[in-house]
Amino acid sequence: MNTNMFLSVAFVLAATVYGGASMPIDKESLALNGRWSVQDSCLCASAPAVSISFNAKTTEVTFDIEGEARFLFEIDGKPQKYVTVTDRKKQKFSTPKDGKPHTYRLVKVSESNPGKFCIHGIDLGKKGSFAEKPKASSRRIEFIGDSFTVGYGVEGKGPEDGTPFEKTNASKSYAFILSESLRADYHVNAVSGRGLVRNYANIVPEWTLETLYDYTMMGVPEQDANTERWDFERFHPQVVVVFVGINDFQGEPPYADVGKFKQAYVKLLDRLRALHPGVKFLLVATKTWPNDDLGGVVEGIYNDQVAAGKTDILYKFVYTENTALHGHPSENSQKELANTLRPLVARLGGWLSR
Repeated sequence: MNTNMFLSVAFVLAATVYGGASMPIDKESLALNGRWSVQDSCLCASAPAVSISFNAKTTEVTFDIEGEARFLFEIDGKPQKYVTVTDRKKQKFSTPKDGKPHTYRLVKVSESNPGKFCIHGIDLGKKGSFAEKPKASSRRIEFIGDSFTVGYGVEGKGPEDGTPFEKTNASKSYAFILSESLRADYHVNAVSGRGLVRNYANIVPEWTLETLYDYTMMGVPEQDANTERWDFERFHPQVVVVFVGINDFQGEPPYADVGKFKQAYVKLLDRLRALHPGVKFLLVATKTWPNDDLGGVVEGIYNDQVAAGKTDILYKFVYTENTALHGHPSENSQKELANTLRPLVARLGGWLSR
């Protein structure tokens, strides 16, 4: 397929990009990870670590991106360059000049907020062409969490080193590292500062994870409550890692009501079981300050589940080195967290011997 014009990333529809007529792109050319909104003339998303990948023979790749986000561009699974977009920009990347097809991937490394970004087109140059779509993995993992799962501030060398936008990197989060090491497709559905039923410092109390989870772009509802709802048929995880509750029980009181938290937690598990028959769960907790309630509460939920006959679930308490920005896990700590959880996720997925 010749791509001498900007290609619309709408799967089957043509569109206009910067005043030039674009060509429709075959949906079989693109592989997506994370929650994406497929719109008439673009693909939009907000979640950390969402990615778009494709195989192509080309000497250059240009993305037409709109929004405010940071991205990592990869070739054949190897990081090449970080770029920042703050409005709308045609971002061009160099590619190998060997005339062979390669796998290209663009990964959003910044937070769910501020809102969404959109890809309006992909240009492979005058002689470029797409090759066969990357194959989907037989392994699928979903992560539900907060800033620890996002990779918030992970590149900060201290608690005040930079800003969240500059130092957050979802490609260095335990969720991304773990998924890559298991060669699994993934969704990272996480928003910093959000708890299951109570947000950190009670910020935007109506937009907890319990509420945001239903939306395709979890960074958008605070600005547009009518934004698209997620279609759960589009991705059926085999394992869900639930690492929530830090913001429910940390910082200044009052904290989440334990009874309401447990009720919401169990409701989420039961809902996911209904949505994804056969799904397995890894419940994760860590130390919270100053009262350290989270571990006991989540372990209690786990024990209740086991007592009720549930065999689809494991629990793990983890320790993290919170020396990065604003007291968040460092790069080393995120790697250790991935290493700690990997065998448990692999056990739940039945992937230990494969």
